[in-house]
Amino acid sequence: MEVVAYLHNADLLLEDEQGVAVIGGSHYVLSLGDRVYLRQQIDAPAKIYQVQISFTSAEHCMLHEDEIQLKFEGSREQLQHYLQATTVH
Repeated sequence: MEVVAYLHNADLLLEDEQGVAVIGGSHYVLSLGDRVYLRQQIDAPAKIYQVQISFTSAEHCMLHEDEIQLKFEGSREQLQHYLQATTVH
């Protein structure tokens, strides 16, 4: 999935042809265009995943291991409901 936007509380919006996801908690500073590949769930209740990251600044030539929290996964329409439910109005 590709980083396509920054959200509140340092969360990032990822998107690919199958849908969108919101992540947080990366040990790396991610930028627009970076790619995040979900590999394996590490902690189911906390939704922590092992991921691989490739950076657009390095022309996606290397993969870096990290762990992130998957806060949301679904369609663009479902994302709107998630954002309304989690954003302070």
